Amino acid sequence: MNILVVYYSLTGNTRMIAEEIAASLNSELLELKPVKELDPESGMKYFWGGFQATMRKKPELEQFEIDPMDYDLLFLGSPVWAWRQSPPMLSFVKKYDLSGKKLALWMCAAGNGVKARERFTKVLKDCNVIADICFQEPLQNNPENAKKTATEWAINIVRKIQN
Repeated sequence: MNILVVYYSLTGNTRMIAEEIAASLNSELLELKPVKELDPESGMKYFWGGFQATMRKKPELEQFEIDPMDYDLLFLGSPVWAWRQSPPMLSFVKKYDLSGKKLALWMCAAGNGVKARERFTKVLKDCNVIADICFQEPLQNNPENAKKTATEWAINIVRKIQN
């Protein structure tokens, strides 16, 4: 089974989980990079990021070599911005027809991420979303435990598909 881990991360939380999932599954990793990125050190990142998410902006992404359509299972990871998936992730899922793919979603949030996961799943309404999970600020809240949870979650998804 061909597996691709796709993620966007501004502050590193989602990146840490993405790298853990990719390593545990020995899969390809694709980081989404907007052509015009927010400054992760600026206090304005919350204002502009939240504004973009609320307005459902789809920023242009830097080109990448990987073709997501070549994969059977995609793990999609995004931070939560204004109770939604990040604008770069929205750009990605709107660019590709993922309706024939198995998708596993994870989000990194300050809260429980329930509303954001519901909204993300709704954006993917014609897709086969097989699992989702939220990590609460994994870099700040026991990173080793978050990595362990991510690894177990990803491995269990692959096992279920293969059985």
